[in-house]
Amino acid sequence: MRELPGEGLAHPLALTGIRWHRARAGWLRRPGALIGISLAVPMTLLLVIRFRTEVAATLSNVPAPSWPWLVVCGLASALFFLANALALRAASGLPLRLPTAAGVQLAAAAANRVLPAGLGAIAVNVHYLERQQLTRSAGLSAVAAVKVAVALVHVAGIVLVAGMVGGRGPGNALGTPIGPITRHVGSGPALACVAGCLLACVAVGGHPRVRARLGPPLTAAGRHLLLLARSPRRTAILLASAAGIKIAQIVALASCVWAFNGSGSMLSIATIYLIGAAVAGAVPTAGNVGALEPALALGLTAAGGEAASMLAAVLVYRLISYWLPVLPGAATLTTLRRRNVL
Repeated sequence: MRELPGEGLAHPLALTGIRWHRARAGWLRRPGALIGISLAVPMTLLLVIRFRTEVAATLSNVPAPSWPWLVVCGLASALFFLANALALRAASGLPLRLPTAAGVQLAAAAANRVLPAGLGAIAVNVHYLERQQLTRSAGLSAVAAVKVAVALVHVAGIVLVAGMVGGRGPGNALGTPIGPITRHVGSGPALACVAGCLLACVAVGGHPRVRARLGPPLTAAGRHLLLLARSPRRTAILLASAAGIKIAQIVALASCVWAFNGSGSMLSIATIYLIGAAVAGAVPTAGNVGALEPALALGLTAAGGEAASMLAAVLVYRLISYWLPVLPGAATLTTLRRRNVL
């Protein structure tokens, strides 16, 4: 029996904000939380006062950004949502209206800031496809096809740029962004972290309950991918849209680097982004927050950029491409729900 469109995904999405506020209120009523806040705030103020001279000296070395390049970053970030809409339309096989599909991607970005590991975007996209008379299993398969296509394009991009950066071969190209990370963290802890993540994935995937829950969706996704592979036109559009997603992100980052007088070429910035995003992908946070920023900043600094300027460029890039869409995305989410699109 086909599941009703309003079941399952709509209610967790609608109640996410309420549950979060209730959880936050309960957390704030705990004595331990109040004691922690009362200790953390004064210590933070003391650290700011203690190191204000060093911080001010560092910030004074950061040049003022060039606003035209920041506008380019904003346009590239907008194209990111359009490319996602094209990818979803190709993967689903439905004649989705492109403006509406792009608005859904903007709403999905806002939901993704609430739920970790991309669950918010998945919920919004699947519920949208259900509203377009697609079954839930088919919707999940379409979203999975987009994820697979983006991952394949990402790996292909790494292989492509690895042998092109400066003509130095894949080893040096890959070492440019990864080297600073291993030097600061240490090769031993870095390898142990990667090994631990792999072992955890294997252990979780091998659990009988996990296999029982994920087996049918993965089988349905595999069938959908096989059907998609038999349609060269849809496959080509999907892969081209996935490439557009990555190109938009790279152009947005490069624009911010150049806005702060960075001298990196598009090719070197693409290499740093692709490798940095792959390394940060091991962190299960929404949008790789807290992992992507240092990975990109270290890679750009190792490529010849000034440390403070490159950190500022990365933070501005994340502000424009990741955080600024939250408010319009939340408004779009509300509008689409009122129109029964979601």
